[in-house]
Amino acid sequence: MRRIFIAVMAAFAVACTPATQAPDVRPLAEGETRVSGFVAQVADIGHTRFNVAIQPEGVEPVGLYLNAESGADLGGQEPSSFAGQSVVAYYTISDDPLIVDVINASGAVLLEENIPPSAIDLTVTGTLSGAEATTSSDLPDVVTVTDAAGAILRFEVYMTQLVALNGQQVTIRYRPNERREITLLRLASAR
Repeated sequence: MRRIFIAVMAAFAVACTPATQAPDVRPLAEGETRVSGFVAQVADIGHTRFNVAIQPEGVEPVGLYLNAESGADLGGQEPSSFAGQSVVAYYTISDDPLIVDVINASGAVLLEENIPPSAIDLTVTGTLSGAEATTSSDLPDVVTVTDAAGAILRFEVYMTQLVALNGQQVTIRYRPNERREITLLRLASAR
């Protein structure tokens, strides 16, 4: 009698499990954060890069960055296919300061991003490096500024006028910014 009960219960459990239910999403890696919600927008910002706005229930939207060539796990989906869908996203947070302007040693502004000044803007003065050539792709290049104390700040920028300043003293006014970069994105129904 006990064997029949166990067999009936096992059959019931199998019958109640949807055939489309996939295994759980992997555990969070170190430094990852998870958010679930409705994808309000997938904006193509060029060269396999996207801004993704996820609206969790009852809270402010979360803006995320996706570089489709960075190895982010999209479960075989195209980024645009997530628009209007309920999803689970894993992401990391890193510093991504935005350059407001670059001033050379004589005080001339050589790169101005037309960003109005803000009380949160910071400056760094030091030696510019990494600006050997103009940007030749759709992706920004990386430059660094090393200050007198040896601290190094990293900036992503499209090289134009900065090439003339490589190896020279500059002052960069920048705005602190966080980049929330997607590492995994799945439809909530496909988890």
